[in-house]
Amino acid sequence: MNDRVAVVTGGSSGIGLATARELLRNGAYVAICGRDANRLAHAHAELVGLAGAGRVLAVQCDVLESGQVQALHDAVMAWRGGCHLLVNNAGQGRVSTFADTDDAGWREELDLKFFSQINPIRAFRKTHVP
Repeated sequence: MNDRVAVVTGGSSGIGLATARELLRNGAYVAICGRDANRLAHAHAELVGLAGAGRVLAVQCDVLESGQVQALHDAVMAWRGGCHLLVNNAGQGRVSTFADTDDAGWREELDLKFFSQINPIRAFRKTHVP
């Protein structure tokens, strides 16, 4: 991954943050995004401490909002000129049972699982770095 550009959605905590760390350890430039500004700032500071300010970009973004995802794309393009790897990690684990989840909860889960993939893929699909 040396000098490759990776974008990690949901990169402010959990698996996404661990993925960002590993990509940086392997020489990548890494852009992370997340919805929570405080968590994103803490993750950014940790990653900058690991790899240096020039290797990390953090953008607040809700991947369910296509305009925000486009803004993430534009920020990455301005920062590094392209993207080699898109890691669609944004999401959450539902803590409920089948019987306890109403139709609105299922729709929320479906939207999150589906559009957290679709929106970033749409935004970055034609992004190429030589």
